[in-house]
Amino acid sequence: MSVSDPLLKKLKGHILELRSRSEAVRDGHPRLVSLCHTLECIFSKGLKKSSSWFKKSGYWAWIVKIPILTASQRINPILMMTIDAVKECKKTQSSLGKGRQFIRMALVKRVLTVPVQILAKDKQLANTWYAENESILGDEILIEILQSLLFELTEVTFCLQLHNASFLDICWELPVYKRYELVPCNDLGINIQTCDGYPVVVSVEPNSVSAEDDKIVPGDVLDEMCGKTLRGSGKGMVQNLFSEVRGYPVYISVMKFYDSEGNIFEPIGCLLRQLGVEPDRQKVNVRMVEDTHFGPDRMPPEAILEEDEADEVPVHHTENRAMYEVKYLGSTALGKDGRMDRIEDGVGYALSHCSEIKDVMIGLGEKEITVSSKTTGEVLFQYLFTEISSCGRRIDAKEYFAFIAGETYCSFAQNFQCHVFQASGEEEVRVILCTIAQGFERTHLMT
Repeated sequence: MSVSDPLLKKLKGHILELRSRSEAVRDGHPRLVSLCHTLECIFSKGLKKSSSWFKKSGYWAWIVKIPILTASQRINPILMMTIDAVKECKKTQSSLGKGRQFIRMALVKRVLTVPVQILAKDKQLANTWYAENESILGDEILIEILQSLLFELTEVTFCLQLHNASFLDICWELPVYKRYELVPCNDLGINIQTCDGYPVVVSVEPNSVSAEDDKIVPGDVLDEMCGKTLRGSGKGMVQNLFSEVRGYPVYISVMKFYDSEGNIFEPIGCLLRQLGVEPDRQKVNVRMVEDTHFGPDRMPPEAILEEDEADEVPVHHTENRAMYEVKYLGSTALGKDGRMDRIEDGVGYALSHCSEIKDVMIGLGEKEITVSSKTTGEVLFQYLFTEISSCGRRIDAKEYFAFIAGETYCSFAQNFQCHVFQASGEEEVRVILCTIAQGFERTHLMT
């Protein structure tokens, strides 16, 4: 094979164009779809056919196996979290859709080069999945060129709405995505019908909470409700979820019937034609800025990505300090389980069992978190960001926050502890958690 490849030249052109501008790449960017399609072609080129008669192989098939194939190696934990998130997501159901979701998420988290590095170092693994003379990832020279290009791509900031994934099984193009907080009500005022697994809004009652400011209009597709994915769930799940939160704010995510240019999004248009629904083109609003407040369906702070916080939360407080005066409520032993889900358990346990509250200073450094006594200055404990598995707060106690850390690199830790704190207010908690999350990502990108 030649030491050049048209796909690599095309990728280089995309990268040069994106790096020539300082702006972040968001959904709707004119080069985004072409870039993603080029990356998909690179990962797909020269893939060996599956030995199974019933299953077609794709690049996601080997990426999802990375945790098993490299169990004895130290793997970037952000990559591991990305793989797990895609694997568990119910919005994508095909190998093709999972692969596309992974590429988008890996671009945001700047870890797309990591699986390529794994193949480059493991020739046997590369030969298992790729034909050497027909692929880029199976060729020793071309894969090195690809690594250098992907490294350049990490200098580009991608602020993509990663919740918007339910049509990736069909295409790279995506509809405008909106997330709303609806006030407590007895009826949402929407009528939906399920088509090909998608809950489509066929009518909206005038003067209902959904109709206010044209939040939800006929032709829209419901994507999430109270943090639950609705694809493939049917109308009954929407009714059940609403019954559970009746009397409380309703958090709902909607895929609009149009794309970022105001045109009918064709996959949704196909659904609407099947249902006989004619969308009102006068309801098109392509503004992508989200100006609503979110509740339980928002990602935990350690999983917050650039599209949610990067433009609004500094790495350090606006006073340029990285030291925060907080109260320490203690820690809870979690054993081998350092998942983000345990944040709620840890905070709850601390609130109900705390016997002594200590005034401490939490210092957020470049590579570590240090907690010291406010009165004596004694360091009580310190963790590298590589030892921290998650951080977050409870929705019902927003002035409290916590982080979970292990005794060593979090991929190998056997004894996780959930440390719980109380800050002066919600805003300070938000800044602290986003700083921890950014520090966590920044440190792992340097490893």
